[in-house]
Amino acid sequence: MTTAADLVGSWRLVEWTADIDGRPVTPFGGQTTGLITYTGDGRMWGTLMRVDRSHLDGDTLAAAPEAQRARAATGYLNYAGTYRVEGPTVIHSVEVSLFPNWIGSDQIREIQWVPNDRDGLDLMLSAQRLSSRGGTVTNRLLWRRLEYWDD
Repeated sequence: MTTAADLVGSWRLVEWTADIDGRPVTPFGGQTTGLITYTGDGRMWGTLMRVDRSHLDGDTLAAAPEAQRARAATGYLNYAGTYRVEGPTVIHSVEVSLFPNWIGSDQIREIQWVPNDRDGLDLMLSAQRLSSRGGTVTNRLLWRRLEYWDD
């Protein structure tokens, strides 16, 4: 049984896969990086992004043209808040998010542990939800604890 203490630390994204009604897809075009951190006092934050995002015209995000800002946001996802472990799931209670609809929500992720080639365990977090097109989408994100990561 997973405890909150098992999650504490920082993790780097290994792979993000999804299926839509059984059809495999790679979100953000498969070129994704990300980090997620769990603290001992019950806080968490996570971020994902396309690795091929273009630089924007302007010295700040606000100074860039609207279309460029929209493209930048489309290739980026983040949220932060508190977390708790209940059985085989971790529940992220979202306080801040790039996607405003998630603020105040609970994002439920199924936990699985996957052996890696560094004598450790990677963390698989899976989320299932109805998509806006009416199909079922299951996202699976595989994370490796930074201490097992080769830079």
